[in-house]
Amino acid sequence: MGMGYFGSVGFMLAQVLLGLLLLLPVLRVILPLSRVRFGNPVCQAVYRATNPLLVPLGRVLPNWRGLSLGALVLAWLVAALAAWLLLAALGNLLGPLEAAALGFGTLLQFTLSLYFWAIVVVALMSFFSPDYGNPAVELVLGVAEPVLKPFRRIPLRFAGFDLSPLWACLALRLVKFSLAYFGLPAFPL
Repeated sequence: MGMGYFGSVGFMLAQVLLGLLLLLPVLRVILPLSRVRFGNPVCQAVYRATNPLLVPLGRVLPNWRGLSLGALVLAWLVAALAAWLLLAALGNLLGPLEAAALGFGTLLQFTLSLYFWAIVVVALMSFFSPDYGNPAVELVLGVAEPVLKPFRRIPLRFAGFDLSPLWACLALRLVKFSLAYFGLPAFPL
């Protein structure tokens, strides 16, 4: 027998909360790499929220070529813990190695999904006139642009429309499908 209505709702809420928790260290890894303006208020909120854990971790794991290794390890640990907690709630207990592998797959799938949805939002914003000074708009554009940039070189256009978001989303979905097909374990957050 299943969890029932309230159990399913509670499980879904736990997935959302753990996904939001994972978003912070993932953004902490992505933001410096995508060169989003450091003074952006959303970036500042991410840095303030993650600094208590990452400043001590940064002493042990220094940055490498702009990549925050501390934030990457923190994101992996949060993904592994989130997957372990959610599976434990379903009655499936994992060993440490299984949780570590599941955390890696979950982190990778989560990051690919984040890029996918950022590109979808950028594509939707292109139909409107967004306020490019808005910190959230600046953040979404900054996160999506490094992924969109190689696809902008593809000359295929349809009736004057830039199809690079379509090609980028298709490539991201193909990578996600390939990872799942070849057996990379992941838990949806």
